[in-house]
Amino acid sequence: MVSKALAGIISFFLPGMGQLIQGDSKNGFLVFVLTIIIFGILYYITAAWIAELVWFIIGIFAAYLAYQMPER
Repeated sequence: MVSKALAGIISFFLPGMGQLIQGDSKNGFLVFVLTIIIFGILYYITAAWIAELVWFIIGIFAAYLAYQMPER
């Protein structure tokens, strides 16, 4: 098990992976897959910077969720 801070950092760059490595595989995988789908759709429909901004916002939210997970 990794520390909460490391899980938050990992989840910021790859949303959902912090939850996944902390043992919450269902939510971690769901967040990761939905982030990829949302990013892909926004990247091809809108400007690339909008997709990157949404990835950044989701990353902050996912990092917060990974950091707030209780210790197991």
